[in-house]
Amino acid sequence: MVLLELQLPIQAYQCMALLRRLKKSHPIRTTVERDLRSWLKGYYGEKECSYFLSLLPEDQYYIFHGLRLSEKKAFQIDLVLVSQRFIFMAEIKNLSKKLTFNKETNHVTKEFNNEEEGISNPILQVKRQKLQFVNWLRKKQMLGLPIEKAVIISKPTTKVVTTPDNQQIFNELIYAESLLDKLEELEAKYQKTLFTKRKTNQLVDLLLSHHQTPIPDIPLSYKLSKSDIISGVFCPKSQTGNMEFYSAKWHCSDCGYSSKTAFFQTVDDYFLLLGPTITRKQFAEFLCIGSSSVAGHQLRSLNLTSSGSKRGTKYTLPENQLLCPLDEKEINAYTIPTR
Repeated sequence: MVLLELQLPIQAYQCMALLRRLKKSHPIRTTVERDLRSWLKGYYGEKECSYFLSLLPEDQYYIFHGLRLSEKKAFQIDLVLVSQRFIFMAEIKNLSKKLTFNKETNHVTKEFNNEEEGISNPILQVKRQKLQFVNWLRKKQMLGLPIEKAVIISKPTTKVVTTPDNQQIFNELIYAESLLDKLEELEAKYQKTLFTKRKTNQLVDLLLSHHQTPIPDIPLSYKLSKSDIISGVFCPKSQTGNMEFYSAKWHCSDCGYSSKTAFFQTVDDYFLLLGPTITRKQFAEFLCIGSSSVAGHQLRSLNLTSSGSKRGTKYTLPENQLLCPLDEKEINAYTIPTR
């Protein structure tokens, strides 16, 4: 049973928002484009694994994609499977061509198009995540299930190379197409039921209740200022036109398209790029609305979570759930904007 669905990372949405809101000539655009490709690549790698997970019996595991918890520092695990006998956790990598593991230094390089680049060792990464996860479970008094970890390589065409005396890495490194075999191996290894159904449900509820979905401060990481972010409601049809609100709708001055909900993406962009809260004044300024009463009406229509009163009221996205998340078709069709 999938309890946390696979979703496009919030950092990918932030990169998309930046590319909409930065001038085409801005020097950071190429970096943002590169990072967006990386986030999308990671998402597609996890999607490969979700296919194999869909072949499992519905009642065999509780499945969490992108579980994010906090133990001193926040940590995120690409995949967690919980059963009454064991927990399986994995870091998923969508890497092309060739990976080389050096036993002496624990260094890993990836090779693509005859170019080599050093990357973080994913085996050490999932090892750290397991340590954090165990510490978190200990504090919650939920230890008792053995925890198995692995690195999953999503592409069957990716070649993994190491020296003959370093073959033990393949005990924790598998290809996505071998995931079901790995789980079958663990089922044979752990045949004794250690958690009752009730205690398993308690653990599952605990994980869900502590899962976090924060929006990182991405402008800070790119050293951007508020003045770098272009304001206004962009037309979702033409992608280039600015929209104005009148006659109870948003109207595009370029193509004539009109919509009552075209401003949703602009509100998402604000939360993705400029902060976790928005006031009526900030809303009016970012959406370029001249009337305070119109801004207030549009803002209240979104049913956002609010705190404070009158002019001091601040609005937030409930649990950071975007107003306009992309569906699978939209993600696949996404192209970098040229504004």
